[in-house]
Amino acid sequence: MFAFTIKQIAARKLRLLTTAFAVLLGVAFMSGTLLFTDTIGATFDSVLSDVDAGVDAYVRAPSDIATGFGQGPRLDASIADTVAAVDGVDQVALRINGYARIVGPDGIPVGDIANNPAFGMNWVTVDRLNPWVISSGRAPANDDEIVIDQTSADLSGYQPGDVATVLTKEIPRKFTISGIAKFGELDSPAGATAVLFTDMTAAKVLASPGQASAIAVTADDGVSQQAITAALAAALGGEVEVISGAALIAENQASLAADFAGFRTILLVFALVAILVGAFIINNTFSITVAQRTRDMALLRAIGASGRQVKRSVLIEAAIVGILASVAGLVAGVGVAIGLKALMSQFGIDLPDGPLAISNSSLALSFGVGVTVTTLSAWLPARRAARIAPIEAMRSVSVDDSAGSNGRTALGAVVTAAGVGAVIGGLTVDASTLVGAGALATFAGVAILGPVLARPAAHLLGLPLRLRGVSGEIATRNAMRNPKRTARTAASLMIGVALVGFITVFAASTKASIAGSLDEEFVGTHIISDGGYDNTTGLSPELATKLRDQPGIDIVSQARVAPAVVNGTPTDAFFAFDATTIDQIFELGSIDGDLHALGTDGIAVSANEAEHNAWNIGSSVPVTFTGSHTTFVVKAIYTSAADWVGASFVDIDAFTANGLDALDYRIYVSGREAAITAVTATEPSAIVQDREAFIDSKNTHIDTMLGLFYAMLGLAVFIALLGIANTLTLSICERTRELGLMRAVGMSRAQTRSIVRWEATIIAVFGSTLGLAVGTFFGWVVVRALADEGIDTLAVPVASLSIVTLIAAAAGATAAILPARRAARLDVLTALVAQ
Repeated sequence: MFAFTIKQIAARKLRLLTTAFAVLLGVAFMSGTLLFTDTIGATFDSVLSDVDAGVDAYVRAPSDIATGFGQGPRLDASIADTVAAVDGVDQVALRINGYARIVGPDGIPVGDIANNPAFGMNWVTVDRLNPWVISSGRAPANDDEIVIDQTSADLSGYQPGDVATVLTKEIPRKFTISGIAKFGELDSPAGATAVLFTDMTAAKVLASPGQASAIAVTADDGVSQQAITAALAAALGGEVEVISGAALIAENQASLAADFAGFRTILLVFALVAILVGAFIINNTFSITVAQRTRDMALLRAIGASGRQVKRSVLIEAAIVGILASVAGLVAGVGVAIGLKALMSQFGIDLPDGPLAISNSSLALSFGVGVTVTTLSAWLPARRAARIAPIEAMRSVSVDDSAGSNGRTALGAVVTAAGVGAVIGGLTVDASTLVGAGALATFAGVAILGPVLARPAAHLLGLPLRLRGVSGEIATRNAMRNPKRTARTAASLMIGVALVGFITVFAASTKASIAGSLDEEFVGTHIISDGGYDNTTGLSPELATKLRDQPGIDIVSQARVAPAVVNGTPTDAFFAFDATTIDQIFELGSIDGDLHALGTDGIAVSANEAEHNAWNIGSSVPVTFTGSHTTFVVKAIYTSAADWVGASFVDIDAFTANGLDALDYRIYVSGREAAITAVTATEPSAIVQDREAFIDSKNTHIDTMLGLFYAMLGLAVFIALLGIANTLTLSICERTRELGLMRAVGMSRAQTRSIVRWEATIIAVFGSTLGLAVGTFFGWVVVRALADEGIDTLAVPVASLSIVTLIAAAAGATAAILPARRAARLDVLTALVAQ
């Protein structure tokens, strides 16, 4: 049977070509994703290992919460003298980190701060402890000199000797660029911009005089990292934390891997979607070919082959296709990895260059998934083939055209309901695994119901086509007469379109929620920000002071944000506002207590948060910042939805009292735009926006992510269209005599092509309609689940979804071009005598 299977493959090479191509694309995307993320991880790991290779011990202030760059608690810099005096210590260097951003010669800050951070550091004079390497110029020799990273120099055109403005927490200040440096072997740390100062200047503009972020230590020859770490810990006591250089590298690598894990997961989800779509094509292809080879298999049974042997023959055929396609997919995955990096760059996500990291585990996983999915997808058709009775050899080929049964309807309804319930339940309890399983079950349930829906849907969609004459009539009947095949073909497209629909609905709902909540809550006129990457960037507090002194500006309220643990719950965005003016900028509803008297120890909470935690005026709320534990007293309770001020907030003075960096996240203003811009002209990073412009900027970020997701979903949709072309090609083989007869009685080649194209259009529109229905449902569920997070307005963009349907219909017709040409070119006499 093995030799027979090989001959079957050789005799029908073109039949399985598109099936193999679908497997190839899915495996290529999966292996490319794994290679891409492995490469990025390996490159960063190598850089982080190299830049801290000389560190034997690292002294820092302890922190109970994770912090961004430059946001950790500060040390007293004088501790460095104590560290240097410990036996076994060779050299000591301060590390001072914080926010700094260089302004280009055109007056515009350098770099894309929306996607990459901007930071400042001190220039470390101990070579072994300095991660930076001068590429041109020299290190800063006095407090008015800086070094910038190579990427910033390339973007701005700055050279050593030029004078540039630098933005920090203080007022903008001019420095002379003494040199340009690389971060290890990289031009910059993953696209971030960097400014390096002398120790004294760094302490002043990045932290506070006499403070440092950490102390790096090298040990004497012969002293191990463990020994010097233990000696420092004993000498310094429990006020500070001492870790080894190896632990520092491992910690940084693990932190980066954790930050990158979500992005890797998103890419793998798209890869699995592509493979899942391919699985439908594989199943459909083998289902059709098994049905078309009924007489061949029946003859095998008649001459003595067992059902098990026939089943094994089909599975071997699938396994060979899976192996060959998966091997080709692994090779193509290298190109996909390169393409993904280029795609990220197009969307403003700069990633470091490095050699491709080829992991055996990643290759094995991708290969195994490709072969397994292909074989499992062929299992049901193989099982069906094994049940063919020898008597079938005496009959004409008959492809199963049953639309299903009551059992199929009941099963599909149960699976769909279970999937929907799992999705809703998973989002309610924040269980991503349950959500994923529910989504797959929902897709499976709709696919099971597909044949039940296919015939009436094809009839309905074909009504306009019947007005076009006999071609539309026949195309509609072709789609109706085998609802299983129509449904299976449409199912692959349904998955891709469902995700497109979900993302479109969710994005539209997010935009509507942002616009709606801002309209309801914000009563000021303008919002000032720096468009920053994360909470490590911001505006100098001096700007708010100048705004308050400017005639024509009525109200100014600063906003700051920092990570914290509030009553045991960690958050990346705990807010502080100017409590004396925040209620004049935002509609906070009715307020119990005295909002203007928060001071350094008071906290304001929303009514929902107060009810949830059983807080009243006077209740204590424990809050942990980086390096400090504080208990605030509830002094005000407000009743607004709190989408823009958070579930709780404190006064600006409370952040200052707890040693948090003084950078304004945003400044909310009420006043004349001319008066505002007259002040912000001196702050190059300040972006002044009215309500509409602010919403537009938020929508731009959403649209950027949409474009990225659409680009990755394009592969799944392409594979689905490949499945339509494959199904139609196989269908033409099945209908050879039928087509020959129609041509013999007068049908033209143009009409024949139209029949195939219109059938493809019906299938594509059917699949798209199912997909949009499922995608819209997923969008509704997610919006309901995120209502407490501010995404509470469901928006169904009918125009956008209609365009998706039209594109799918056009793509389906395009996918049918080659099958249609093949059908039109059939020789009439040959077709009439075909078996």
